[in-house]
This record gives sequence, structure tokens and C-alpha cells, in this order.
Amino acid sequence: MQYPELSVCIIVLNEEKMLGDCLESVKPYSSEIILVDTGSDDRTLEIAEKYGCRIIKSHWNDDFAEARNLALAAAQYPYILSIDADERLLNGELLKEIILQSPAGTGGWLIEVVSEARRNDGGLDTFTTNLLRLFVNHKDVRFSGIIHEQILESVLKAGFTIHNTPLKFVHLGYTHSPDEMRIKQSRNLILLDKALAADTNNAHNLYQRGKTHLALGDLEKAERDMSRSIDMAAPGSAILPQALNYGGIVAFQRKDFEVALQRAERSLSIVENQQFGNYIKAEALMAMGNFRDGLAAFEKMSEARNADDVMTKIIGDYYLPMEQYHYRCGCCYVGMKQYYRAKQEFQKGNKLNPSDSSNIVGLANVAYQFENFDEAKRLLNDALKLSPGSKEILTFIKQVENAMLSQQTDMMMNTKLSQSSERPLLSLCMIVKNEEKQLPDCLESVRGVADEIIIVDTGSTDSTKQIAQRYGAKIFNFPWIDDFAAARNESIRHATGEWLLYLDADERLSIQSREKLRNLLLNAGKDIGGYICTIESPHLQLDGSSEMHRGGYPRIFRNYGYPNIIFKGRVHEQITPSIFALGKLIDLSDIVISHLGYNVNRETMESKIKRNYSMLIRHVQEEPLNGYAWFQLGQTLAQMFLFKEAESAIRFAIENGELSDSVYASASSTLAQFVGNQRKFDEALFWAERSLEKAPNQVFALNIKAYSLLYLDRAAEAELLFLEVRRRLQQNRGVPRSGFDIDIPEKVIEQGLAEARKKIGKNY
Repeated sequence: MQYPELSVCIIVLNEEKMLGDCLESVKPYSSEIILVDTGSDDRTLEIAEKYGCRIIKSHWNDDFAEARNLALAAAQYPYILSIDADERLLNGELLKEIILQSPAGTGGWLIEVVSEARRNDGGLDTFTTNLLRLFVNHKDVRFSGIIHEQILESVLKAGFTIHNTPLKFVHLGYTHSPDEMRIKQSRNLILLDKALAADTNNAHNLYQRGKTHLALGDLEKAERDMSRSIDMAAPGSAILPQALNYGGIVAFQRKDFEVALQRAERSLSIVENQQFGNYIKAEALMAMGNFRDGLAAFEKMSEARNADDVMTKIIGDYYLPMEQYHYRCGCCYVGMKQYYRAKQEFQKGNKLNPSDSSNIVGLANVAYQFENFDEAKRLLNDALKLSPGSKEILTFIKQVENAMLSQQTDMMMNTKLSQSSERPLLSLCMIVKNEEKQLPDCLESVRGVADEIIIVDTGSTDSTKQIAQRYGAKIFNFPWIDDFAAARNESIRHATGEWLLYLDADERLSIQSREKLRNLLLNAGKDIGGYICTIESPHLQLDGSSEMHRGGYPRIFRNYGYPNIIFKGRVHEQITPSIFALGKLIDLSDIVISHLGYNVNRETMESKIKRNYSMLIRHVQEEPLNGYAWFQLGQTLAQMFLFKEAESAIRFAIENGELSDSVYASASSTLAQFVGNQRKFDEALFWAERSLEKAPNQVFALNIKAYSLLYLDRAAEAELLFLEVRRRLQQNRGVPRSGFDIDIPEKVIEQGLAEARKKIGKNY
């Protein structure tokens, strides 16, 4: 079977650098090559003659469609392949089968055009678009548009159908030097201005001009055109998702991340299986600090990589190099403080492309987080060899060098303070079971802080013990008997440090706290038996958002030796009673521990809730007047959506138990929330005020108080409290404020403030 008779059509102007390779790629499959030259004064025509092209010389009239249609009118064969000099046909051997086996009535075939654009860091971004470049030779099939010309509509209008193909062009037009690209984009801008002067609301031309302004760095004009293109584009058109995607890029570069996210999500609602929209969504979420959802968007992007979606091909897609995909996933894990997972992603990316400096910088960042400054500096120097003169890397190196100097100073001071004693200063005590995913990041967070690691394993069947061994931990096996206190006391029994810190595998000592902890312990008064730390726990909500809870708990205490100092309680075990029984004090500290155990999916959370519920029921049966146990049971019942039973348990805890100030504050505010949801606003106000008496600096109970006043028609008082809630939240975000607190979304405060002001307006 012979190749179908094919006319290759091309328009050129001074393409001596590009033309030869283009013609080489199509000559074996062409019956003729028609070349329209619009005024070349280099070797373009000489090269064309060498390949036997039929040359048509034409005056350039600022109209690409006119030039292309001149070539089409001269074509003699039944099929036409339209190509540019900076493009190459990669798999022309498929032409025969594609054309001859297409259904009757086929008038056009889509070709995947792969374009590479050079980034500012020297790397390449890859974009793909499926364009109609192969079509029948028909008098009614012609290009339209003076720039970014289209032929699709004329093919459909002539009554033909369109089919996708595996044919592929590579487009080299975006790999020119910055100066060459600026000249090209400036030329395009003139033509687009001309086209839009004739048709001001043309969504396609607005979109193309917006892209051109973006390429030229004029973000304000790019935003203007993209916004209009989005407004003008027909709902079912291919232009709308394209304009939304590039509009998302424009908004992102303008640091309007909310708009970038909205546009990406709208684009994805139109074309789900695309990488581009997910990429913009992921980048916007990362920039907004939502690393968990950003990671999920990157994973969706990876899933879409192999999706065979025709609409995605038509609107064009973005291919993030896999080494960059791993780099960005690693950055998300860093943002979530899951450094072990981050390290794995950076290592994957570096293995795929050792010449990409970004993953090496990522590995340096992980080393820096764990104060392994020598390793961080070595990695950064390696990255600098790949990206000489990088300001980002040079700044990071300086930051590492300053940290090294500070670390050396602290080590000298600590050595002087502790040289009188050979006993370890700090032992980390943990109980674990099947924690291979969480344990590495936890142990990394105490590297260089804890002198001894005690691991009590209650039956792991995964690699938990092997991971612990890599960190030099002392591992002890202990059968699980549904009693957290018993397991924790086993860890105390083996610890030799002067002070004990207890963590769970899903917790991490914050970076700032690692710098402070040892100095805190070395300077502690002899009457201090323990220190309260702030536990920051993001809680995953049913709507996918995350709510930050903060609580104060004594996680660090002196090692008075087992059984002089012991935990009590089957679940949510406490060390406080034991410290007070020894006549010692518990002081506040600015040590912060991140707890990730509640920021999990509902299925995982329900399993944990059921386990805790069973143990708490046994606890209150064994100690029926233990207020703390009843409080924790109430919290667990609320997580099970048993709010009536939860309210009863909380009331019993307050009325019958001896609660610490922070627990009392938490219990009171929880009760205030329960009764407020029942519209018992007088009682909600009462319990909110009781909570504030114990923890006056919190925002959670203050917000409940403000809403209670609002619904009790005391709007003027409510307005003042909402303003104070907002001030506290904005001024102290991320800083421990009290023994107990929950962050309030700002939109909740603003809504209450607006309602209060509306009521004040009505009354006055």
C-alpha cells in the first residue's frame, strides 16, 4: 500500500536555521511541498530548493491565514499537512494507516504538538496541544484569523468530522533566546491588537493576547485580557478552560492565589482529566499554606498524566517533568513537617535527574530542619555547581553558616553546664505499634536534642523496630493490655536521663523548640518537676478543611525513677498527679509539639475513636469520679456524633471531678458550644465566661461569648468582642496563647461582626 498523496504546506520568513530539519522530517511522506515565502533575505529559499519545494513568493500583509490559504489554494493532492519551520514530524510512518483507515466523512485529524518553553532557572516546561494540522484538500476548508489562525471551524462547517491521532509534532518555537522571544511576542501583539480592533469581544483573540502580555511580563494587561476572555467565552467552547488555566497562571504571578485556585477548579470542573488545572491548583494551595490539599492536587496531576481524554488534548496540557513533580511533592511534605517522606520524594527526583539542582536543595532543607548543618551545606554546594550564581542557593548557604555558628556556641555553653554530670540530660520515651510511616519524622525531630531514645513496642509487625534501631533507640517489647499508662510506665522504667520527654509517633518537636529545650532543662530550678508544652493539633473536618486545636500538657518532667513517678489512666493518661504527689511544681514553657494524629481521613479517625471509647468506658467504670476520664469520654462521644451523651459526660466531669485549669477551660467551652447549638444562649454565655476565667487569652471561648451576646440581642457588646477575637487571632496566630485554645476561621469572625453591625444599624 502506497502513502496517500499528500501536499505539505508551509509559510516561512528567514528560517535558514530551522527549515532544513523540518523538511527532512516530512519529505519521505509528501507528494509535494509548497512553501510560501513572505520576504526571506537569508538562505531559506536555497534550502527550500534543495528539498524540491514548490516556492510561492508573497508580500507579507500581516495576516497568517492569508499566507496559509495561499499555500492551500496551490495544493494539488487530496490531503494537506500544515507545518511550521520550527516544527518536526516525529512519526510520519503512521500517516498512511491513519488516513486510509479513517471512517468515511473524515475531514481532519488532530496532531499532538509538543512545545518546550525555557524557564528562568534554565529548565524546560513541556506543554501539549492537539491541533488540526492534517485535513482534506477542499475549497471550503480554509484558515481564518490574522494570527493564531484556525481551520477547525471551516472543516466542521463543510460537513466533515474530526478524529484524534497518535501523530506528533515537536515545536521548538519557544526555545529561542529571551531577546528573540520578545521580538516574536511583540510582533504577535501588534497583530492581536489589529484583530481585536475589528472584533473587540473575540474570546480566542483576547485569550491569545493575554498569553502574549503574560510572556512579555505585563501582568496587569494579561489579567485584563484573560478576565474578558473568560467572560466572553461560550460555556461549551474549548477557549474557556484554556483561558481559565492561563488566567490562573496570571493570578498566581500577581500573588492572587485565591483567584488562581478558583480559576483552576473551574477549569477542572469543565475538563477533569487534565494536568494543567491540577498543577495550578496545587501551586496555589501550596502558596496559601495548604500543603495537604496541594499534595493531593499534585497526585491528581500525576493520575491525569496517562488519561486519554480528547478534550484535554484539544485545550492543551502541561507536562511537569517527573523530577519536578517529586520536588513539589517533597515541598508539600516539608510544609506538613513530614520530613522523612519529603526526603524520599527529593531522592526520587534527584535520581531521575541528577542535574536538576532543586531536589538537592530540597534534601539540604530536610538536613537543615534536623540541624544537620554540615550535610545541608555540602548539598547546597553541590547544587551551586549545577546552578552557578543562584541567589536562592547562596542565601540558603549563608543561612546555614549562621546556624552552624549558633549551634557551635550553644554546644560550648551546654558542655560547660553539663560537664559536672555524666548522666544523660534528656531521654525520649515512646510507645509504638506499626508506626513505620510516622516514626522517622518523629525521631528526626529530636535528633541532637535527646541523649537517649527509649522505644516500648507493643507488637509491631512492620519495619518500626528496624527504623528505631537506625536511630540508636533502646527497644523493649511489652504486650498491649489496653492500658496506655502501663505501656508508658514501662518506658520510664528503662530511661536513665535526668529529664523525660514523651512523644507519640505522629508528633514532632517543632524546629524552634529544638533550639530551646536543652537550655530550658539546664537552667530549671530544683523545685520544677515538669514543664507544660503546647500541643498543636490540626483536626480534619468533614468539609475537608483543617481546624487547629491547641492544648497545654506536661510532656517534659524530671526522672524521679520508677515507680516514684508514673502515668495514670488507661487512655489520655496523665503524669500530673504523680508530679504533684512528690511536692514538685509544673511550669509553663514555650516548647511546641505538632500532633498530626487528628488530621487523618474519617475511616482512620473512626478506628481511633472506637478504640478510645472502649478504653474510656473501662476507665470510668474503674474510677467513676475521675473527672478527667469523664471529660475525655465526652470529647470522644462528640466525635461519634452522640452529642446528648457527650454533654452529659462533660457536665459530670465539671461537677464531680477535679480538673486542671486548662482542662476545665476546655470542658466549659465545649459545653458552651453544645448548649449554643441548642440555642440556649444564656447558658452558652455562662459557660464561655467560665472557660475564659481559667484561660483568659483564648479566642475559642471568646468567640462563643460574642455569638451568644449577638443572639441575645446585645449586638454592641458582641461587636466589640468580635473585634477583639479578630485582633487576637491576627496578632498571635501560631503563638501559644493559653493552656487551651482552638483557632477560629476568620470568615466565622467576619460573619459574626457583620451580623452584629447589621443589628446595630437596625436598632439605631
